[in-house]
Amino acid sequence: MEFTTILVMALLLGLKHALDPDHIVAVTTIVSEKKKARFSALVGAWWGIGHMTTILVIGSAIIYFDLLISHSVEKLLEGIVGVMIIYLGVKAFYSLSLGKTHEHAASREKNRWMLRPLIVGLLHGLAGSTGVAYLFLSTIEDKYMGFLYLLVFGTGTLLSMVLATLLIGMPYSWASDHKKFNLLLTRSTGILSVIFGIYYLCEILFLS
Repeated sequence: MEFTTILVMALLLGLKHALDPDHIVAVTTIVSEKKKARFSALVGAWWGIGHMTTILVIGSAIIYFDLLISHSVEKLLEGIVGVMIIYLGVKAFYSLSLGKTHEHAASREKNRWMLRPLIVGLLHGLAGSTGVAYLFLSTIEDKYMGFLYLLVFGTGTLLSMVLATLLIGMPYSWASDHKKFNLLLTRSTGILSVIFGIYYLCEILFLS
């Protein structure tokens, strides 16, 4: 397969992969708590960095050490993602009331908030959702080209997620100036995240 074709495929798959439903739901719940457009883009960036890191580490191990991830381990990791989405939904639901009762911790929270999207990105990368990236590796014989493919794929997911979270953050930014709508939008996001997380978890446990 030609060099250019591999890189184009990697970029396109990365752009598409970032928009998987479990990815979008997870970052949306985080964005719903921040309210500012610039924070929304940073959520996508930190998620993308975490996701790319896992892709490069695990993908490189697959390429150079013929690492195999069993189906049971994939299910466990995907189950953890489901639980994480439920947790994010619950946290988003209660974020407004928590913000009122814990204002003294605001500065500390501000300094560490980026850890959440980073950890979410790492977990998403660990889970079996990156199978689409690794499956394509079987068509690449050159190991260095395989690593470059993973790098471009990860870059594609990062760029796509930054754009997605920027767009997602717009209604939340607007709602921050409208108290009742802000409450409705944020809590609805939390509820939908919990519902999706339960569905995702049931699908992993009983249907896959």
